[in-house]
Amino acid sequence: MTDKFPNLQFHSTDHIRFQNGLDVSGHNKGCNRGIEIINHPDVEDAFLVTIYNLDGNHPVWGDNVQMAPKRMRIVYNSNNVIKLQGFGYDRMGTPFSDYGLSIYSENNLITKIVLHMIDRSIDIEYYP
Repeated sequence: MTDKFPNLQFHSTDHIRFQNGLDVSGHNKGCNRGIEIINHPDVEDAFLVTIYNLDGNHPVWGDNVQMAPKRMRIVYNSNNVIKLQGFGYDRMGTPFSDYGLSIYSENNLITKIVLHMIDRSIDIEYYP
């Protein structure tokens, strides 16, 4: 992938939550999540990253957005790993820099995507 990769939709059926590097959840098989990465419509070389709960609508908000869109840029790009880092702020003043995303691949197939919640020392590894 390059700074201009096409819109990406990744469907995960399993994830593991890590806090301070420790597995705090084990596998969550059967938890369907969708990770969407699209080119930002207004900012060159930037993306919007959104995570959806594909198991149904949220009981309060009625939609299935698990993580609202975050603005991110590529900060590292190798053959098998792409790392994105949030930048800017949301409407409430919360920094997107508290979020990052790592995309791991082998033979041009995504093997996992890791959401980094940096301010909370939480990583969630999503698997196909």
